[in-house]
Amino acid sequence: MLAAYEITSGLGLVVSIVVMGGLLILWVTALGMLIADSISIGAKIVWFVLLTCLAPIAIPIYLLTRTRRLRTRSA
Repeated sequence: MLAAYEITSGLGLVVSIVVMGGLLILWVTALGMLIADSISIGAKIVWFVLLTCLAPIAIPIYLLTRTRRLRTRSA
């Protein structure tokens, strides 16, 4: 039987805090990586807007593209 977790319930509140906290840590980490990244200023502005407005979608995309870009540079 499937049950929905309400945010106001005990377990639902804990799950939502953990998920939102994890997303916040990933977001701050991605913004820090973006600042230190060696891409052009225009690309940084675009990524900043994407990371700010579409965080749940843009964070994994940014991390994957950054990893692939760094891997091709080192090879």
